[in-house]
Amino acid sequence: MCPKAMFPRIAPLRSASKFMLFILLASILFVAPDISSALDKPLIINPDGAWTWWQDKRALICENNLTVGSSSHDGNVQVTNWDFKTGSIETKILHISFPPDDHNAPGILLRKDGHLMAFYSKHNQEALMYYRVTTRAGDPSDWQPEQTYSAGVKDYFTYANPFQLSAENGRIYNFWRGIDFNPTWSASDDEGKTWSKGANHIYFKKGERPYVKYASNDMDTIHFAFTETHPNRMNTSLYHAYYKAGSIFTSNGKFVRNLSKGPIQPFEATRVYNGTRTPTGRAWCWDMALDSNCYPIVVYSTHPSPMDIRYRYARWDGNQWIDYQIAFAGKCLYDGEPFFAGGICLDPDNPDTVYLSSNVNITTGKSNGSGHYEIYRGERGMQGKSWIWQAITSTSTQDNLRPIVPAHHPGKTFVLWFRGKYESYTDYETEIVAYSDGRIPALPKSLHAINTRSNTFSWLSSSVLDRVASAWQRIFLDKLE
Repeated sequence: MCPKAMFPRIAPLRSASKFMLFILLASILFVAPDISSALDKPLIINPDGAWTWWQDKRALICENNLTVGSSSHDGNVQVTNWDFKTGSIETKILHISFPPDDHNAPGILLRKDGHLMAFYSKHNQEALMYYRVTTRAGDPSDWQPEQTYSAGVKDYFTYANPFQLSAENGRIYNFWRGIDFNPTWSASDDEGKTWSKGANHIYFKKGERPYVKYASNDMDTIHFAFTETHPNRMNTSLYHAYYKAGSIFTSNGKFVRNLSKGPIQPFEATRVYNGTRTPTGRAWCWDMALDSNCYPIVVYSTHPSPMDIRYRYARWDGNQWIDYQIAFAGKCLYDGEPFFAGGICLDPDNPDTVYLSSNVNITTGKSNGSGHYEIYRGERGMQGKSWIWQAITSTSTQDNLRPIVPAHHPGKTFVLWFRGKYESYTDYETEIVAYSDGRIPALPKSLHAINTRSNTFSWLSSSVLDRVASAWQRIFLDKLE
């Protein structure tokens, strides 16, 4: 169980001018109506942030606190904390001014002692992993000074996926892309003070880069779902394997080799989807979660063409992978990255539920009316391959991208995404929003209230409220020394 959370604090004002602005904002908030405690409208929790989908956890909930990692448009690595009990929302900068790049967003770990660890790196620019640890257990509002490690690796680092296994005396594993551009791991037995020498756990070819999604039961097993390389390099298939008790196994439990003896190659794992010579195209993984039996479920995209991307759902039933298409994803986000889709994720609390982003009708592949990427919630029906769909957004005037769902969330529906202008992974102006049908003890005032259907602010014009929100964020943004 997660330890009882303490509550984030608001950073103190630091000048008379900020104080006057605070008084102005307070007067606006005083007359604004409250949002109901069942959040039925998307809520802006950070007006400047984005992420890619290759680091996890990007969001987690510990009792009354939601923590979300992201990268700002100007390169700040940051975490946003929403205290469900008090309603306060606060963004902390973990590292200021990396090169602008959503690949630099942190992967966050909740340690068994209640401390958070955030890991991050510059996208393919240096052989270094950065990390920070919260000062107090259960309190995401204050972070210790930044630390780094290289694990003896000389190749550039990208992405971070930390896990802690209770069956291995709390050993922390961190997975990233490193040695020879292939998946790399290192471990710590002293809660991150020291790290073992880095080594590959999956290897395709030198200079190629298998893309991996991870999932764990946090006890003794870590699952890998991966492709041979980037789908712009070859007809990629999708594979699965898992680590347990020092060894790597195929989906059906066949031993491959001890982790200490070197990496596995894709052909040694279990193939989930064959991307060669198929009209449905090359594969790229998006998310993985474990069902009530601790069996893996994977959602991923396939790519008949840059103008026609599909989403698929694959689940291990204990004997075989059951894999099928569930939705049309639309076209690629921009021409420079023909394999970038709007994004799909699983609800880790109920992996029979997915959230996805698409700019077409998800069941027919035809126009969706708005021309923008919209967010949908899908729930697997009783017949197995049938799905019940709900539009979370519609008729939007901006794109809604890369949904994620934290575990242990309130309500049946709880989803985060970012929206706005996304030109590339280094050029974006997007805000992070949350939507839930669950009852949350305390919500922020209507400063960040959004009308779901029109994507306009519910009680002030969007242009006025944008300026207010920006000023509010500057006051309460607290860069840690």
